[in-house]
Amino acid sequence: MAKEELTLEEQVERIRAKRNGGGWKDRARRILNNVFLILAVCGLVTYFSGEENHVNGIILVGIAMAFKVVEIIIRIIR
Repeated sequence: MAKEELTLEEQVERIRAKRNGGGWKDRARRILNNVFLILAVCGLVTYFSGEENHVNGIILVGIAMAFKVVEIIIRIIR
């Protein structure tokens, strides 16, 4: 919907929502992104600190990627 089609009240509500953090979707995205970053770093450390078996690091990075996919889906829905 173009901005010209929004009423003044709807435009004000969108501005307020943007200033207040955008609601639950933005908070959820921030949390999911932070979980992704923590798991990805832990996975990389585990992968490179391991001796021969890198499976645990790969599993952690895979789980981190799943969190990132959920965050991207929420971004698309928005």
